[in-house]
Amino acid sequence: MDLRSKEARWAIALIVIGILALLDGFNVIDLWGSFWRLWPILLIVWGISLLRNRGKCPHHGGRRMFGDTVEISDSPYLKHSSAFGDISIKVRTEDFSGGSASTVFGTISIDLSEVRRIVGYGQLDLHTVFGDITLRVPAGMPVEIKSSGVFGELKAPEGGSFEGKCYRSPGEGGDESRLVINCSQVFGDVEVITS
Repeated sequence: MDLRSKEARWAIALIVIGILALLDGFNVIDLWGSFWRLWPILLIVWGISLLRNRGKCPHHGGRRMFGDTVEISDSPYLKHSSAFGDISIKVRTEDFSGGSASTVFGTISIDLSEVRRIVGYGQLDLHTVFGDITLRVPAGMPVEIKSSGVFGELKAPEGGSFEGKCYRSPGEGGDESRLVINCSQVFGDVEVITS
């Protein structure tokens, strides 16, 4: 058994908590009295962890809290999430498959201007709460935007806002080469820009 795996750490933590609770039940230790006096240690450990991980950028996606993600990606697939931080990604591959990005109290900015072909999945899911989404796509790339938002504006690649919840750009190519963008935003705007 690999004790460094996430499952093994959770299993060990559950065993330790169970033993402590058992000892507390037999009045060998005073678990809850000690816990309430020492709980601020959890805040200290969490703060040190945040400071230690600040500025590190995950490769090929990841989750962050209280920090901005700035990445140049050669991967055709994105997967990022952030809380209280911004996500900014520049994709440098000609083939793009899609992916997802979500943020709470932050913005998402993705630059796909170097992408030439949509392959595989071809869907990009973007979600934000109290933040904006900006997506840069190459000129002439057929896109379809599906949006469900509350208190936000949707801006089309040709400029100006579009009414309704769906936008489909004019363009050559069938549906297999079209980038489908699913956006959900609460108190934020979605803007798709062509370059």
